[in-house]
Amino acid sequence: MARNLSQAEIDEREWQDSANWRFGFFYHSELDSRPWVPKRGIFGRSRIGGTPNFAQPAARTYFMLIVGVALFVLLIVLALDRSGILR
Repeated sequence: MARNLSQAEIDEREWQDSANWRFGFFYHSELDSRPWVPKRGIFGRSRIGGTPNFAQPAARTYFMLIVGVALFVLLIVLALDRSGILR
Protein backbone atom coordinates (compact mmCIF):
# COMPACT_ATOMS: atom_id res chain seq x y z
CA MET A 1 0.00 0.00 0.00
CA ALA A 2 1.54 3.29 -1.09
CA ARG A 3 1.33 6.28 1.20
CA ASN A 4 1.82 9.92 0.43
CA LEU A 5 5.37 11.01 1.17
CA SER A 6 6.21 14.31 2.81
CA GLN A 7 8.43 16.71 0.86
CA ALA A 8 11.26 16.02 3.32
CA GLU A 9 10.99 12.28 2.58
CA ILE A 10 10.96 12.95 -1.17
CA ASP A 11 14.00 15.22 -0.81
CA GLU A 12 15.91 12.55 1.13
CA ARG A 13 14.95 9.79 -1.31
CA GLU A 14 16.03 11.91 -4.27
CA TRP A 15 19.33 12.82 -2.57
CA GLN A 16 20.13 9.14 -1.99
CA ASP A 17 19.39 8.18 -5.62
CA SER A 18 22.71 7.87 -7.47
CA ALA A 19 20.98 8.67 -10.77
CA ASN A 20 20.56 12.28 -9.57
CA TRP A 21 24.32 12.77 -9.16
CA ARG A 22 26.20 13.62 -12.36
CA PHE A 23 29.88 12.63 -12.30
CA GLY A 24 29.45 11.95 -8.58
CA PHE A 25 29.23 15.59 -7.48
CA PHE A 26 26.75 17.56 -9.64
CA TYR A 27 23.27 17.14 -8.15
CA HIS A 28 20.19 17.51 -10.36
CA SER A 29 16.71 16.55 -9.16
CA GLU A 30 13.51 18.33 -10.10
CA LEU A 31 11.60 16.50 -7.36
CA ASP A 32 13.94 17.74 -4.61
CA SER A 33 12.68 21.14 -3.45
CA ARG A 34 15.98 22.27 -1.90
CA PRO A 35 18.19 24.66 -3.89
CA TRP A 36 21.23 23.51 -1.83
CA VAL A 37 21.76 19.95 -0.60
CA PRO A 38 24.43 18.39 1.65
CA LYS A 39 27.58 17.32 -0.13
CA ARG A 40 27.90 13.66 -0.87
CA GLY A 41 30.99 12.09 0.63
CA ILE A 42 32.57 8.76 -0.18
CA PHE A 43 30.67 7.09 2.66
CA GLY A 44 27.46 9.15 2.59
CA ARG A 45 26.96 12.73 3.70
CA SER A 46 29.96 14.98 3.98
CA ARG A 47 30.25 16.80 7.29
CA ILE A 48 31.05 20.16 5.71
CA GLY A 49 29.41 22.13 2.92
CA GLY A 50 26.70 21.76 0.38
CA THR A 51 26.21 21.61 -3.34
CA PRO A 52 23.60 23.30 -5.54
CA ASN A 53 20.65 21.38 -6.91
CA PHE A 54 21.05 22.40 -10.55
CA ALA A 55 17.40 21.57 -11.25
CA GLN A 56 16.34 24.55 -9.11
CA PRO A 57 16.56 28.01 -10.76
CA ALA A 58 17.66 29.68 -7.51
CA ALA A 59 20.62 27.30 -7.19
CA ARG A 60 21.74 27.98 -10.77
CA THR A 61 21.51 31.74 -10.12
CA TYR A 62 23.55 31.52 -6.89
CA PHE A 63 26.13 29.28 -8.54
CA MET A 64 26.57 31.64 -11.49
CA LEU A 65 26.83 34.59 -9.11
CA ILE A 66 29.57 32.87 -7.10
CA VAL A 67 31.49 31.91 -10.25
CA GLY A 68 31.02 35.42 -11.68
CA VAL A 69 32.37 37.12 -8.55
CA ALA A 70 35.35 34.74 -8.46
CA LEU A 71 36.16 35.47 -12.12
CA PHE A 72 35.78 39.22 -11.55
CA VAL A 73 38.21 39.14 -8.62
CA LEU A 74 40.66 37.07 -10.68
CA LEU A 75 40.50 39.57 -13.55
CA ILE A 76 41.10 42.49 -11.17
CA VAL A 77 44.13 40.77 -9.63
CA LEU A 78 45.53 39.95 -13.08
CA ALA A 79 44.99 43.55 -14.24
CA LEU A 80 46.69 44.95 -11.15
CA ASP A 81 49.58 42.54 -11.60
CA ARG A 82 50.07 43.54 -15.25
CA SER A 83 50.03 47.21 -14.33
CA GLY A 84 52.78 46.66 -11.77
CA ILE A 85 50.75 47.75 -8.76
CA LEU A 86 51.10 44.36 -7.07
CA ARG A 87 54.89 44.20 -7.54
